[in-house]
Amino acid sequence: MKKGLVFSLLIIALLALFSVKIGCLAEGSAIKEVSVTPNEEVKQGETVFIRIKTSDELRDPVFSYKNKKYKIFKTGENEYTGLLGINTLEKPGKYKIYMSDQNGNLKDKAYISVIAKDHPKQYITVTKGMAGLRATAHELRQIGRAKYTLTDIKLRAEPPYNSPADGCIISEFGVRRYYNGEFSGNYHKGVDIKAPTGEPVRSITDGKVIFADDTFRLHGASVAVDHGQGLTSLYIHLSKVDVKEGDIVKADQKIGEVGMTGFATGPHLHWGLYVNGTPVDPMQGWIKPVNLCK
Repeated sequence: MKKGLVFSLLIIALLALFSVKIGCLAEGSAIKEVSVTPNEEVKQGETVFIRIKTSDELRDPVFSYKNKKYKIFKTGENEYTGLLGINTLEKPGKYKIYMSDQNGNLKDKAYISVIAKDHPKQYITVTKGMAGLRATAHELRQIGRAKYTLTDIKLRAEPPYNSPADGCIISEFGVRRYYNGEFSGNYHKGVDIKAPTGEPVRSITDGKVIFADDTFRLHGASVAVDHGQGLTSLYIHLSKVDVKEGDIVKADQKIGEVGMTGFATGPHLHWGLYVNGTPVDPMQGWIKPVNLCK
């Protein structure tokens, strides 16, 4: 009887000890949430938002897509964000996104399915002089520098943002352009907003001016703004520039005025959005709805 009692007490003690260890492991284990949006089907030209919440400190976190690595930024206490721009010409199919860090605390993967998006054709008549207009080496360097700007500046607000100009959309992102009946060989890498000359052009959100230049031959007077984390906005064909390189701008701050400088057949704002150098559709997840011109 005594032996049975002693054995029972021993088992109870061991179970109690084991329970304490399990409780300590649960209490000390990392808490992690990983979200990828959109989480299933992603349209060509769309942006994928990667958000991570973890109680572990991540060191130099990155994500890989098609064997290329992109930086994941710390955006708050235990919060991290990464942006992936899907090329408009990306082949439809299933792709893997792998996330990791130097500490080994991030070892996660997600899958997205890129689906085709219909890209309409647009026919534009231009003069012979305009058809022969080419960008200068200077403006190509400036535009290229802006597209691939990568800084730790934190996005000050969550999208969607306000449109950079009042007016309707006369040309959508991704349309196939035909000039005088001939295919240009490329697609429209931004959005054209029809508006009168002098209409204010505003920065979509906070950022730092990468360049403000009114000497461009093809793009006309232009402004580029770095919003941080690989997100850059570009505003071209302006009639007036109100900022200079290095200026800090706020959301909805006036940075210039609508015009038709450079390669333009009428007054409008062409503006583009780049994620880690990839042009993306601003109207997919970034900007509040804007009506198409009738």
